[in-house]
Amino acid sequence: MNLKNCLNGLILVGAAFFAAVTSVTAQGTFSASTATGTKPRISIDGVNVVAADHVFVQILVNGAPTIDPFQLTLGGVNAGLFSKGIITVPGKPGGSTVDITIRAWDGDAGFSFDAALLVKATTTLHSFVLGGVVDANGIAGLPTPIVPAFTGFDLAAYGPPNCLPICPEPSTYVLAALGLGGLLFLRRR
Repeated sequence: MNLKNCLNGLILVGAAFFAAVTSVTAQGTFSASTATGTKPRISIDGVNVVAADHVFVQILVNGAPTIDPFQLTLGGVNAGLFSKGIITVPGKPGGSTVDITIRAWDGDAGFSFDAALLVKATTTLHSFVLGGVVDANGIAGLPTPIVPAFTGFDLAAYGPPNCLPICPEPSTYVLAALGLGGLLFLRRR
């Protein structure tokens, strides 16, 4: 075996080792931007959100926050859109699936999603396939965009679970029943 064949063999072994190490350590990625494709927006009662609305957004992967909550600040033709760049998901190689939850809330209604009892919305992109798949040359591919899987949503005022829009309190029903009973009593007299 000559020196040239030996070097070629070492190069091939080195490239295969590099590809194997890269594929094992590669992280899955996605693009957290709605300012692309169909441009799905976040709105309040059908009007695209602007900075004055104090709406915050948080992105979670498999239930864990991936970036700190951020305020929607774009206006004009970009109202209701956000662009937070490329998100790397540790421990998940490209091509694996995760659940990405996008949630938004009115900052005036609460300092966090859980604290905002009235004006908030959430959606989950189930079995979202991460980008960043490493090819045969050890090069990671492009991140997967969240659009078109994310179609946007509308924040509206909602009361306790299973109530649309604001639910009257039980005491309101009691007062209404007493008033109706009083009217029936007066009518019988």
